[in-house]
Amino acid sequence: MESTEALVKSAVAGDTVSYGELVRRFERSVVTTGWSILGDFHLAQDVAQEVFTIAHGQLVTLRDGSSFGSWVLKIARNRALRRRKQEATHRSAVPFMDGFGAVRDAALDEYREELIRAVGQLPEQERIVVVLRYFDGQPVDSIAQLTGRPIGTVTKQLSRAVERLRYLTRKVRS
Repeated sequence: MESTEALVKSAVAGDTVSYGELVRRFERSVVTTGWSILGDFHLAQDVAQEVFTIAHGQLVTLRDGSSFGSWVLKIARNRALRRRKQEATHRSAVPFMDGFGAVRDAALDEYREELIRAVGQLPEQERIVVVLRYFDGQPVDSIAQLTGRPIGTVTKQLSRAVERLRYLTRKVRS
């Protein structure tokens, strides 16, 4: 498997197959990041398309090809925040997770819906690591690399988020 750094070098040189491989590797994390901010899967997919178009155009500015993952996630976060602001001006204010209903499986039980609502109430930094870890299945070291945070910070954020989720879901059931 070719390294991210080698793929970036090839993509900068004009190899579209290499850029396609970068998109394939990071698309799920980019969509997940967008979803964690927007709460709407379809909007997150739209943002992901924007992100990869922007990243392709700015790829020559990336100094360290091995940091492509964290770089593209920063772009995703910024684009998703911008889109959330645009959506807020076009719609009346709605709770964070309302848009998630579009991708809800009818088979989700009440507890899962409760948990999803609770994830939406987490502080943004915790929500992002929880979504990357438990919804996207990323290992902690990958999350650290993708977000540009130390592994210990990611571990602590996950731990705090899990405790907060326990409290929030217990509070709802009471």
